[in-house]
Formats: sequence, C-alpha cells, structure tokens
Amino acid sequence: MVSLSSAKKRGVASIGNPSTILGITLLAFTLLFLLFATNTFQSHREEAAIAHEAALLRKQELQQQQQQQQQQKPRVQPNNNPQPPPRPPPSSSQTTIIDPSTHYQVDETCTALPPLRESGTFFLDTRIRPGISTPDVISPSFRVGSYYPDKVQYHMAGDAANFYLIKRLVYDRKQLLGDGGDIGISIDIGANQGFYTYYLATLGLPVHSFEIYEPNYKALLHGKEFNPREVSERVHVYAVGIGERNGRFDMKGE
Repeated sequence: MVSLSSAKKRGVASIGNPSTILGITLLAFTLLFLLFATNTFQSHREEAAIAHEAALLRKQELQQQQQQQQQQKPRVQPNNNPQPPPRPPPSSSQTTIIDPSTHYQVDETCTALPPLRESGTFFLDTRIRPGISTPDVISPSFRVGSYYPDKVQYHMAGDAANFYLIKRLVYDRKQLLGDGGDIGISIDIGANQGFYTYYLATLGLPVHSFEIYEPNYKALLHGKEFNPREVSERVHVYAVGIGERNGRFDMKGE
C-alpha cells in the first residue's frame, strides 16, 4: 500500500524529469510556430486579395476611358461621291521655291559670257553605234550612242538601282500632279554618253545635258538618232561644263 505523501513525492519527481520538460518546451514552440505561420499566411492572402481587387478596378477604369475616347471621336460618314484631293500647284516659273540659305546672285563674269545655246544639227560618225539597255533590268528600254555599244548593258546593269530610284521618283510625281501636271525639267551635268539623259527623256521629262569631253559629247548627240522622235525632242545638249568658276577653259582647267 502506497501512502499519499509518497505518491505526491513520486508525482513531483516525474514532472521535474528533464525529458518531460524538453517535450513541453518543444510542444510550446510548435504551437507558437503554427500560430505565427497561420497569421503570416492570412496576412499574405489578404494582401493578394487587395492587389487583385486593385487590378480589377484599374482595368475597369481603363475600359471606361477607352469607351469615353471612342464616344468623343467624330463619326466619319461614308462618302458616296468621293472627290480627288486638291492638286498642288505645278512646278513652273510662276511657282519658285527659294532656299534663303543659298546664294542665287549671278556675277558679272557669268553674264558677260555668250549665252548658252543647245547643239543643233551635227555630222554623223559611223564609229558611234547604238547601245541598247537591257529590258529585263531597266525599263522602259532606251538607246544611247557609244563607241563601245557592246559594253553599254554591262555598265548600265551596275547602275540598275539608280535607274529604279529615278523611275520611282518620276512616277510618284506624275501620280501626285495628275494628268496635265508640269513635272518640271531635269539637268544632267557631266552627261557622258547619256545613260541618264535618255532614260529621263524616255520617262517623259525634258532634259538639259552638259558634257565637255568631245568624244562623250559626240556620242551624247548621236543618241538623238537612235531613239524615237518624241524622246529625242526632249533632249537638249550643251557642249560646256558646269562648275564653280566662270570662264572659258579646257578639261584640265586651263
């Protein structure tokens, strides 16, 4: 038979056991950790819900702004009888665009020289023969006069990109001005045998070509014989060079 006092002593002894105290401590820390984790999760959940709600509100505001902007835009009524846009004024002597940064004054030395006159009738040279452009590379096709006609297509092919750009510029200007619009004139300085001169003329532009080297000048003139009349009549050839100095001198500047 165990007395009460001895039982109490045994109970006190069992509670004071180190292993028991360690177990109680671990249990307490576990409960505290679970409580902290639960609070943290709940806090993150509330923050996520708030952020989601704010995103929905922002989206609704953007939609309302877009709707208001669409409502404010004027409605375009269908035009059953469209009219062509007004044409810009033609490029002519009446409409001159002057760049204020460019010096346009002609000095006395230039005005004292005889006026330039284009070349007229000339003697045919049998050594100059027609050189034909390659239709599948450059269109529309045209001809030039050359002492080496078999090399014409080779040299033109190297400038195919330039011919294409010229064609685009001319056609765009024609489309802009419409039928009857004045597309202006073109100037070919250092025309050589006339690759660009007769191409521009074939596209419909009047061309003023300047060439100071005699063999090239003669070949340039012969291009009038090798192209259709409507093309040749657009070409105006001058046996002079264009440069910074006014006066009469040869190719070497003497």
